[in-house]
Amino acid sequence: MVIGVIMLVLLGFVLMFYWANQLDYQTLYTNLASEDAAAIIGKLKENDIPYKLEGEGSIVKVPVERVYETRLALASEGLPKGDSVGFEVFDNTTFSTTEFVQKLNYQRALQGELARTICQFEEVDHARVMLVMPEESLFVEDAKPPSASVLLKLRAKLRQDKVAGVVHLVSSAVEGLEPHQVTVVDTTGAILYKQDSDEEEAMAKMQTEYQRKLEQRYHTQIQSMLERIVGEGKAIVRVSADVDFNQVDLKEESYDPEMSAVRSEQHKAESSKKERDEAPGSTEVESGSENQEKNLASLTQKSDKIVNYEISRVEKRVSKPFGEIKRLSVASVVDGIYKTVTADDGTESVEYQNRSEAELQQIEELVKKAMGYDANREDQVQVTCMRFSITAEDIFPKERNWLVYGRPYIRPILNLILVLLIFFFVVRPFLKAFRQMAQPPEPEEEDGIPELPEPEEAEGLPDIAKMSLRERVIMIANNYPEKTENWVRGWINEVEKNV
Repeated sequence: MVIGVIMLVLLGFVLMFYWANQLDYQTLYTNLASEDAAAIIGKLKENDIPYKLEGEGSIVKVPVERVYETRLALASEGLPKGDSVGFEVFDNTTFSTTEFVQKLNYQRALQGELARTICQFEEVDHARVMLVMPEESLFVEDAKPPSASVLLKLRAKLRQDKVAGVVHLVSSAVEGLEPHQVTVVDTTGAILYKQDSDEEEAMAKMQTEYQRKLEQRYHTQIQSMLERIVGEGKAIVRVSADVDFNQVDLKEESYDPEMSAVRSEQHKAESSKKERDEAPGSTEVESGSENQEKNLASLTQKSDKIVNYEISRVEKRVSKPFGEIKRLSVASVVDGIYKTVTADDGTESVEYQNRSEAELQQIEELVKKAMGYDANREDQVQVTCMRFSITAEDIFPKERNWLVYGRPYIRPILNLILVLLIFFFVVRPFLKAFRQMAQPPEPEEEDGIPELPEPEEAEGLPDIAKMSLRERVIMIANNYPEKTENWVRGWINEVEKNV
């Protein structure tokens, strides 16, 4: 048993040492093509880097401490290239390449670069882009727009905004490509993006999506507020929005004749004077007067005044916004109050009580404030208290178990307990047995001597206190001959060793 325990302990130490010094491999690349995997393994062998292959050769792993170093080294070599060809196709061009081949290579390179760029999304595992680029025509009516198709292999669900990002990425990289000419599908055949050519249908979808987002926004605001008041899961909110998507431009002109202002004023005055001529050779003289009579004259004056008035005019141009809310309807149901009632016999039960009208009125006022209630729009709000179909555990949830808080410490504690068990039940017995084997216990004079009954407890026995040492030895030898023989043999062996 001792040898077996020793072998098990040694084997455990060897396995522990082997496990502690074993290389920890981490994934270098996944989903590699056969050509890329072969090229990468060749580079790893040249640099004496240990590696492991998994996934039928599509996954390459290297030691964890050399992952980033190896990736940088392989990137400098242009690996992995992937199954798509990028603009590196033009690295080795010759003068004999025709224009058709150059255009074809450019299309291949553009498809490959777009696929590599799309693969940078975390949710995309693999991407493939197909471009259709018609030849240019001298006539506008004969020109055809380019189009594109994108196939995605997804690791996780791709959100709609990221799908729109993929579409705009492809359409912006190709000259003349519009977003509605791009189609995105996944490997399951689901269409992720396809813009309808019918403008009316596309507009209807856009309006429906806008209305849904508007209702969701109001729902989130009201739901979060009520759950903070009545408790989580104890409020249900539904919002219905009536949205007017008609765009109306209104131009209005009004005149007020009572209000006028002088716009311009013009004054014009004319005057003319004409003198009479005397007859030649005739004069008239008045005697006895100092003044002489002047020639008779005619005087003409003319005055004009023009005033322009401006009548008050008001010109108004009103443009209704897109998606104007005509009416909001909010229906909210809140749960009541649950209390624990103890009966006379000591049993506990849950009692339900409806909320008071005053409390419901306060909740209704809060909902109106949160939604922006407008009486002119004839908004409707209703708050009702009803009992929810829930269990007692939902009403009074149990306290979290201590295992929930101590879960991060379970493994260290178990490891400590395991070490202590190994020490007490393996290491310690092994050391004790080893010491006993190395140093055998010497026989002691009093070891193994049976205790004789006391004189007062034994009847018919001689009084030991009155016996001499020789009489005691003779009595023990007669009563215990086998043990006496072993003692004598041990004394003889000791004497022989000393001699």
